[in-house]
Amino acid sequence: MKSILKSLIILFIYILPVNAACDFMVDIGEKGGKLFNKYGPPFPDFPGSFIMPLLATEMCPNDNLNDAIAIEYMFLGEKPEDAVLAGIKMIVLNDEKNTESNKLTLMKYAKKVYGDFDTGQNPQIYNDFNIWETTNKFILYMRTYEEGDRISEQLFISTKGYDKKLGEFYDKVEEAQSKAELGIE
Repeated sequence: MKSILKSLIILFIYILPVNAACDFMVDIGEKGGKLFNKYGPPFPDFPGSFIMPLLATEMCPNDNLNDAIAIEYMFLGEKPEDAVLAGIKMIVLNDEKNTESNKLTLMKYAKKVYGDFDTGQNPQIYNDFNIWETTNKFILYMRTYEEGDRISEQLFISTKGYDKKLGEFYDKVEEAQSKAELGIE
């Protein structure tokens, strides 16, 4: 009897990590260090920002995610080596039939890791968003229908402070683009 109990305890110890969230290797507010060492430098985005796209299967091998879900790291800074992680997006790469969103893969992951939320009687027609806020975390799950019944689905992970910094950064980018379009300096 003791050996069976001991075996069950060992089994649970090995199973528990399987249910853990993705290992993004870098926390919000940190430089890319380990991530850049393993996957190379990020790509320039707008001046003052960098992105690094990876597949969820790389960062979340035990979470039943697949190659139809991408992870986009969003860094703020002038040089890649000095840039800090401001946000992480998990994005569903749907085909014209919304195959991955219809499987509810990212929705199930968000509920498992961040907490349940009301998706109505039929989660496949969910067309809304949910926000989880803790002392320092800001998580947004969004699933909306776009033109042509295409589903846009993503999970955004940040902190309150870096979410604000990203918002301010993209506001400045948009303002600069608008001025450029109008020929204003």
